Amino acid sequence: MNTAQVNGNGISNGGNGHTREHGLKILIIGAGIGGLTAAIALRQQGHEVHSQFGSEVGAAIHLAPNANGILRRLGIYAEEFGANPMRIITEYTSESIVKKSLNLVEPNKLWQHPWLLGHRVALSRHLRDAATTPNGKGVPAQLRKACRVVDVDAITSAVILENGEAIKGDLVIGADGVHSISRKAIFKDRFQPYGSGKSAFRFLITRKSAQDDPLTSKFAQKDGELLIWYASDRRIVVYPTTNNELLNFVCIHPDSESSAGSDTWNNRGNHEKMLEVYKEFDPAVLALLRKADAETLKSGNCLRWISSQHG
Repeated sequence: MNTAQVNGNGISNGGNGHTREHGLKILIIGAGIGGLTAAIALRQQGHEVHSQFGSEVGAAIHLAPNANGILRRLGIYAEEFGANPMRIITEYTSESIVKKSLNLVEPNKLWQHPWLLGHRVALSRHLRDAATTPNGKGVPAQLRKACRVVDVDAITSAVILENGEAIKGDLVIGADGVHSISRKAIFKDRFQPYGSGKSAFRFLITRKSAQDDPLTSKFAQKDGELLIWYASDRRIVVYPTTNNELLNFVCIHPDSESSAGSDTWNNRGNHEKMLEVYKEFDPAVLALLRKADAETLKSGNCLRWISSQHG
């Protein structure tokens, strides 16, 4: 479990909930994209941040105009580290018959901020740098290494580490993902994620590998084009990232057809199983799937947080 600790310029007086003049002592559990973004914002408000985080998995990420606006407000411009604009959406049947193609160049001008397609690793690295650089606004973050959170006391605002250390603050922010320790501190076991009935294979390939193959080159000609192939109960989504040099794949299908093994996103995927799941798709699409590196192919169950009684 990743942690971040945020101390106000006036450090909390003994962790008893009373602070000096300039801010709260804030503990952030989790230092992925959400936790690091929170740490940057709090740092820029004059807080001191202590953070420990693991490596981000390699996959692409949509930076929609609203989310991108928040990043820009914090001084993060994703186009400076490879995020490319979203320009076209093309939808196909599973036989690669075009159903719809939308050119977004003009509609995108309606938004205050651009719609970008970025890479998670690059985004995480730049969030980390923004949190820790001595040249930024506020006190640089100090990294905490190898400190796993095992419990949270929501009453006393204390975070308990695996080594038994208790860190107290004025406020605890939970940003620790699906297997959240902080969520359990509030709701106990009343709210748990449950299966959506879907799983997903995920991988990246070079765009050039698709362009160089006569069978697949037609799918890799246009910058910023998101492609979707639909069947009745499964689909494949592909879009470029990293200056249009990589193609990101998300292949969503019934979870009964591939055993992900757990509700984490980082299980190693089965390449042959993926090809079996999509065997009825256009041969050119299967040629794209065959380009996946079996060593880095990931799979995972798609979870839901919505109660079955509420949609």
